[in-house]
Amino acid sequence: MANSTVQNKEKRRVCKSVLNLPMEVEAELSRVGGLGHIVENLPEICDLEANANLYHALADTNRLRILNSLWQCNLCPCILKEITTLSDSKLSYHLNVLEEAKLIKSFPRRRWRIYVLTELGKSLMRRE
Repeated sequence: MANSTVQNKEKRRVCKSVLNLPMEVEAELSRVGGLGHIVENLPEICDLEANANLYHALADTNRLRILNSLWQCNLCPCILKEITTLSDSKLSYHLNVLEEAKLIKSFPRRRWRIYVLTELGKSLMRRE
């Protein structure tokens, strides 16, 4: 036990001397259990990537227009194209980004493709 305390003190000394941390930061690190504790409690990379994809999908006004339109009713690409004034290729790109983020999904209806909000998409739209 005493050896562990000595090692922890040594690690703090090394960390402080190498990083030259301000006293306030050193105190905060100590309060939360140290740098190792922070790193251990970070979300998994796959969860962070999912969040990054979600925020990326929400960080564009065209995609937000699409989401807000689909919040009102299910729509086909031709109507979304009219609403957004995007070209076919740009609309397709934005729809793919939203689908990859699992905010929308589509299903075939005869010759058409219909886009709808997923449960995740609906839950995000309720927050606005």
